[in-house]
Amino acid sequence: MTNHDEMKEQHQENQNEDLSKDQNDVSPKGNIALNILILIGWMILAQLPIIIILTITNLSVKMDTLKATMSTVLYLIVVSVVVWLIRRYYRRHTYEHTGKFTTKDIGINIGWAVLLRIIVYAFLFLLYKVTGSAQTSNDKLLFGDMNQQATDASQLAQVFPFIVFVITISFIAPYLEELIYRGIFKETLFKKTSFWLPFIISSIVFGSQHGINNIISFIMYTSMGMVFYLAYSRRGNIKDSMMVHMIHNSIIGIAILVGYLYIMFK
Repeated sequence: MTNHDEMKEQHQENQNEDLSKDQNDVSPKGNIALNILILIGWMILAQLPIIIILTITNLSVKMDTLKATMSTVLYLIVVSVVVWLIRRYYRRHTYEHTGKFTTKDIGINIGWAVLLRIIVYAFLFLLYKVTGSAQTSNDKLLFGDMNQQATDASQLAQVFPFIVFVITISFIAPYLEELIYRGIFKETLFKKTSFWLPFIISSIVFGSQHGINNIISFIMYTSMGMVFYLAYSRRGNIKDSMMVHMIHNSIIGIAILVGYLYIMFK
């Protein structure tokens, strides 16, 4: 190989390195201050679905079937619009490329979900030892006080809104929260190469948004946010943290569904 060929090859390698660096060091689109305000708006909007369906579910105990059904259908329309708006915004501002799941990816995500449950159980045990209750204020808001649960079918919510409520906490809420607290948070406020700052800040913000009323609950939800962020950042794929979050919440959803069916048919 001549000196000219060696220089040409070295020049090509340098160009490839520069291109790779440019592709990795991507900055967020738009004005950061405006992006923060929009992010706060999405955080507020994302609370709407759970508030609406929780209200409908609780009120359905005393509603007639038609009114409960129509209210739930209207809710589904509202939540579809909310999901569409947030998803559309994320897709217009993301600098990541969501790839397909491999068997390995699914296995890793299940591992994250198992780790998450271990962390949650550990904190709930600590919470019980300190406060005498194994429920956070967020859990009491969503599922009611364990000491004041329905004891017969007449106290249960109607089936349709209740099923939609379970779907919401198991799939819709995790989907929206991952888009906002991991995807939009990182990709509209930080460079692609950033890790520690978005990892810490987004997890703290996530923890503070879950109705915490003591330090144990705050640390627990912040730790959950960290696990979700690690799942997302492993390959920059928001679908990974969504899967972990959905697996975690679905375990809770299945548990309350089983409890509901037990009371209904006992």
